[in-house]
Amino acid sequence: MRTRNVMLMSILAATCMSAAGRQEAASGSAAGRQEAASGSAAGRQEAASGLGLSFAAALDSFPAGLLADLPQLKDFSAARQSSYDPTGGNADGRHDWPMQPGETRTIGEIEGAGAITHLWITIASPDSKHLKNIVLRMYWDGEKDPSVESPIGDFFGLGNNRYYQYACLPIQIGTDKGLNCFWRMPFSNGARITVTNDGPVPCRAFYYYVDYQKYDAVPRRRLPAVQPPTKNAGRFHAQYRQEYPCAPGHNYVFLEAQGRGHYVGCNLSVHLRAGAWWGEGDDMIYIDGAEKPALHGTGSEDYFCGAWAYGESPPMSAAGRQEAASGTFSDLYFGCPLIDGGHKRNALWNVYRYHLEDPIPFTKSIKVTIEHGHANNRKDDFSSVAYWYQTEPHVAFPPLPKSEQRMFSEATVYTEDWATEAEVLAPAFQNEQVSVQSMQELGNFWSDGSQLLFKATAPAVYKANLPTSPSDAGKYALEIWYTAGPDYGRCELWINGEKVCEWDGFNAGGIVRKKVETSSTITIQPTGNVLELRVVGKSDASSGFLAGWDCYRVTPR
Repeated sequence: MRTRNVMLMSILAATCMSAAGRQEAASGSAAGRQEAASGSAAGRQEAASGLGLSFAAALDSFPAGLLADLPQLKDFSAARQSSYDPTGGNADGRHDWPMQPGETRTIGEIEGAGAITHLWITIASPDSKHLKNIVLRMYWDGEKDPSVESPIGDFFGLGNNRYYQYACLPIQIGTDKGLNCFWRMPFSNGARITVTNDGPVPCRAFYYYVDYQKYDAVPRRRLPAVQPPTKNAGRFHAQYRQEYPCAPGHNYVFLEAQGRGHYVGCNLSVHLRAGAWWGEGDDMIYIDGAEKPALHGTGSEDYFCGAWAYGESPPMSAAGRQEAASGTFSDLYFGCPLIDGGHKRNALWNVYRYHLEDPIPFTKSIKVTIEHGHANNRKDDFSSVAYWYQTEPHVAFPPLPKSEQRMFSEATVYTEDWATEAEVLAPAFQNEQVSVQSMQELGNFWSDGSQLLFKATAPAVYKANLPTSPSDAGKYALEIWYTAGPDYGRCELWINGEKVCEWDGFNAGGIVRKKVETSSTITIQPTGNVLELRVVGKSDASSGFLAGWDCYRVTPR
């Protein structure tokens, strides 16, 4: 905690350096630098005068720091709309007026020009899913379509329908269940904020503050911290999206917008439908209709400013698999405030990344995406909120999922941790006798509920060019799970002309799932890796030559 405080104080100290002092440092004047370091007001006045500027004008000429402009007199009125009890009683969350199922209630109705600077909300509801079932919407300047639309929990970064405390600059969750938002939301001709109860029961109490700055006239001195909304001020937007589960073969999309503006970040909530690391997907941001991403990242935790799967390395062997979760954290611009279950199936995660120091502008359009797993090889449940500023009008948002669709379902289908489903190789074989077969009718034993079936009627060789890249080259331990049954044959697995393992698929007692008892070592070349599954015969007792491959696990040697 002391380290974090020192870091924060350093940021504040750097931010609060006077504008005149920064000008002196940039001027290269030794005398000016000495004056700036000494904190002499007279010295700062001299530096400003030397540039032909008044001291006040010099202050106005430089970017505002977090505290640098706090002493300056303000040209706005502070205002608030809240849920206070108008009778003078203590029903400040309007306990006397519960929000009924299906009801939409306006919690902010502001006229004229201004900027919302703070929202505080806390909720008392018997609905266990109220963070998903209560929807927050915001409208600027009389528009009909909302610029903000999200389940209220997701908007505040609580996307897994769970409360947890964390703090970053734009969003902070206070003890106990205090939802705070400091995104700046300007408007020129009115603002409206509503909440809708899509849940099945009344919300007993809904407490809120809507704090804002009200502009009666354009300020005489346009200090950077208090500029009123103008034509050049983008309007705040926030959009919710979800995919349960993520669609195979396509990146997850955080945001698609048209117009002029800048993207300022997102939060992402993840529900694991299979064990292992959910990340490794590259972030890809497309700007102004470009076919290739203008910003292409290296992995999920990298975009969210963490590293190495947030401290949970994948196992080197089945016996050495790590189970413990790393600690959560929340920083000013990025964080991972929720890890519940680590890398196990049905684990819950939340991460965020806010581009406050590095917004991403666009003049025509923007599309913000991320892979779900490496090359979209995972099928986890994603939900997110993207935040951005842009000119109006904005493109209408995709329809908000119905309340019963906003919660993911528990993953009950068995999956082998850290394994890859053999079914992903089906296209590589390019053979009509190779197909994906569901095994769920035989019980919850096959990983992801299916296998790769080879419909051999006699000894046969099935070849596939492995979808590897040069960076995959090296030696690996390989573990194989296969299917055995009364009509299955004897099989061998070969990679790059070397026999890797073999098994007899005959099982007189019915169709079952088995594992090759000994792990093998394989060598992957930079290019041209070829896999062969050879059906070499059958047991005398077997009635066929079928082969079934469930999944495999590779770990570096």
